[in-house]
Amino acid sequence: MEHKKNMQDAANHPPASPGAGALIAHRYFFALRPDPVTARATRAFAEARLGARGLLSAERLHVTLALTDDRPSDDPALVAALRRAGGQVRAAPFALLLDQLSAGQRSVALRPARKVAPLHRLQAAIAAAMRREAIAMRADWQFHPHETLGYRKGPPFTQAVTGFRWQAEAFVLVHSFVGLTRHEVIGQWPLRPPDETQGRLL
Repeated sequence: MEHKKNMQDAANHPPASPGAGALIAHRYFFALRPDPVTARATRAFAEARLGARGLLSAERLHVTLALTDDRPSDDPALVAALRRAGGQVRAAPFALLLDQLSAGQRSVALRPARKVAPLHRLQAAIAAAMRREAIAMRADWQFHPHETLGYRKGPPFTQAVTGFRWQAEAFVLVHSFVGLTRHEVIGQWPLRPPDETQGRLL
């Protein structure tokens, strides 16, 4: 099952080709991002454990919560709908523990070893908001929470790790320029309990 999840993750987040540098598509997704200190520590751990080749930069580390199909060009109408969806979400902040390092044949990621209930509630709230805005989730994607560290070929493995616990205080909407290894945050919302007011920051 773990091997199957890793293979699906690699398909959902394919690595750049050796000749990357040309814009291939526009991808929009909601995500959690670690704080800068945790992101740098995660990147340093990944480089020490896996080597530098194929790793994501600290600024691009994230846990995908929902995403749409890729677009051949920028889609302002979709972005507006996604921002409306993000503004509808109510969820409390929570601690996210990623305590399992796992690899498929093409990618390596940190994962929670056990289900994180508030993480799944947040994802469900985002998916529901997208449905209300008539935004289709990417057809071949399912939510298996993970933080991709990088891409490399090698045998699958799974092992316990420690030290990767961070507080999820906000979620973001990201515009990914596929092929350029470029992420642009185009929306951000603080996590607040459902009975508190929540507003869009960007």
